[in-house]
Amino acid sequence: MGLGDLLQNLDPTAKTAIELVVIVALLDFVLGTIRAIADRTFAFAAVDVWVRTKLLGRVLPIVITLLVGSVVGDVKLGDFSFNVITIAAMTAAVTFVLAEAQSIVDNVNRSEPHPIPTE
Repeated sequence: MGLGDLLQNLDPTAKTAIELVVIVALLDFVLGTIRAIADRTFAFAAVDVWVRTKLLGRVLPIVITLLVGSVVGDVKLGDFSFNVITIAAMTAAVTFVLAEAQSIVDNVNRSEPHPIPTE
Protein backbone atom coordinates (compact mmCIF):
# COMPACT_ATOMS: atom_id res chain seq x y z
CA MET A 1 0.00 0.00 0.00
CA GLY A 2 1.56 3.26 -1.15
CA LEU A 3 1.00 6.74 0.20
CA GLY A 4 -1.32 7.56 -2.70
CA ASP A 5 -3.51 4.55 -1.89
CA LEU A 6 -3.50 5.48 1.77
CA LEU A 7 -4.63 9.03 1.04
CA GLN A 8 -7.34 7.80 -1.36
CA ASN A 9 -8.73 5.36 1.19
CA LEU A 10 -8.51 7.80 4.08
CA ASP A 11 -11.64 8.51 6.05
CA PRO A 12 -13.15 11.86 4.92
CA THR A 13 -13.14 13.13 8.51
CA ALA A 14 -9.44 12.32 8.91
CA LYS A 15 -8.67 13.90 5.55
CA THR A 16 -10.51 17.07 6.57
CA ALA A 17 -8.68 17.11 9.92
CA ILE A 18 -5.31 16.83 8.15
CA GLU A 19 -6.20 19.66 5.78
CA LEU A 20 -7.47 21.85 8.63
CA VAL A 21 -4.38 21.29 10.79
CA VAL A 22 -2.03 22.13 7.92
CA ILE A 23 -4.02 25.17 6.77
CA VAL A 24 -4.34 26.61 10.28
CA ALA A 25 -0.61 26.08 10.96
CA LEU A 26 0.37 27.81 7.71
CA LEU A 27 -2.09 30.65 8.35
CA ASP A 28 -0.60 31.17 11.80
CA PHE A 29 2.90 31.20 10.30
CA VAL A 30 1.99 33.73 7.59
CA LEU A 31 0.10 36.06 9.93
CA GLY A 32 2.80 35.77 12.61
CA THR A 33 5.49 36.59 10.06
CA ILE A 34 3.55 39.58 8.77
CA ARG A 35 2.98 40.79 12.33
CA ALA A 36 6.68 40.37 13.20
CA ILE A 37 7.75 42.27 10.09
CA ALA A 38 5.27 45.05 10.88
CA ASP A 39 6.51 45.24 14.47
CA ARG A 40 10.14 45.10 13.26
CA THR A 41 10.81 42.08 15.47
CA PHE A 42 11.27 39.51 12.71
CA ALA A 43 14.23 37.16 13.14
CA PHE A 44 15.17 34.15 11.04
CA ALA A 45 15.85 32.23 14.26
CA ALA A 46 12.12 32.45 14.97
CA VAL A 47 11.40 30.58 11.71
CA ASP A 48 13.65 27.77 12.93
CA VAL A 49 11.79 27.68 16.24
CA TRP A 50 8.43 27.57 14.40
CA VAL A 51 9.55 24.72 12.15
CA ARG A 52 10.85 22.65 15.06
CA THR A 53 8.04 23.32 17.53
CA LYS A 54 4.94 23.68 15.38
CA LEU A 55 5.64 21.89 12.12
CA LEU A 56 7.83 18.99 13.26
CA GLY A 57 6.65 18.92 16.87
CA ARG A 58 2.88 19.20 16.43
CA VAL A 59 1.62 19.15 12.84
CA LEU A 60 3.66 16.20 11.58
CA PRO A 61 2.86 13.91 14.55
CA ILE A 62 -0.87 14.67 14.21
CA VAL A 63 -0.82 13.94 10.47
CA ILE A 64 1.18 10.73 10.93
CA THR A 65 -1.12 9.55 13.72
CA LEU A 66 -4.20 10.20 11.58
CA LEU A 67 -2.62 8.22 8.73
CA VAL A 68 -1.67 5.34 11.05
CA GLY A 69 -5.19 5.34 12.49
CA SER A 70 -6.58 4.65 9.04
CA VAL A 71 -4.38 1.56 8.68
CA VAL A 72 -4.87 0.10 12.17
CA GLY A 73 -8.11 -1.79 12.72
CA ASP A 74 -11.01 -0.82 14.95
CA VAL A 75 -11.64 -2.06 18.48
CA LYS A 76 -15.01 -3.81 18.81
CA LEU A 77 -17.06 -3.94 21.98
CA GLY A 78 -20.26 -5.78 21.16
CA ASP A 79 -21.99 -3.83 18.40
CA PHE A 80 -19.87 -0.74 18.99
CA SER A 81 -16.56 -0.29 17.17
CA PHE A 82 -14.07 2.57 17.32
CA ASN A 83 -10.48 3.36 16.42
CA VAL A 84 -8.50 4.45 19.46
CA ILE A 85 -5.61 5.91 17.46
CA THR A 86 -7.92 7.99 15.25
CA ILE A 87 -9.82 9.27 18.29
CA ALA A 88 -6.55 10.32 19.95
CA ALA A 89 -5.34 11.99 16.74
CA MET A 90 -8.65 13.83 16.28
CA THR A 91 -8.45 15.07 19.87
CA ALA A 92 -4.90 16.31 19.24
CA ALA A 93 -6.03 17.97 15.99
CA VAL A 94 -8.91 19.79 17.71
CA THR A 95 -6.64 20.93 20.53
CA PHE A 96 -4.03 22.15 18.05
CA VAL A 97 -6.56 24.05 15.95
CA LEU A 98 -8.03 25.76 19.02
CA ALA A 99 -4.58 26.77 20.28
CA GLU A 100 -3.60 28.06 16.84
CA ALA A 101 -6.87 29.98 16.59
CA GLN A 102 -5.86 31.87 19.72
CA SER A 103 -2.43 32.51 18.20
CA ILE A 104 -4.03 33.80 15.00
CA VAL A 105 -6.26 36.15 17.02
CA ASP A 106 -3.19 37.36 18.90
CA ASN A 107 -1.39 37.99 15.58
CA VAL A 108 -4.28 40.08 14.31
CA ASN A 109 -4.77 41.94 17.62
CA ARG A 110 -2.41 44.92 17.65
CA SER A 111 -3.03 45.97 21.26
CA GLU A 112 0.23 44.54 22.61
CA PRO A 113 3.70 43.84 21.20
CA HIS A 114 4.13 40.49 19.50
CA PRO A 115 6.56 38.28 21.45
CA ILE A 116 9.47 36.65 19.61
CA PRO A 117 9.12 32.86 19.87
CA THR A 118 11.82 31.05 21.80
CA GLU A 119 12.58 27.45 22.63
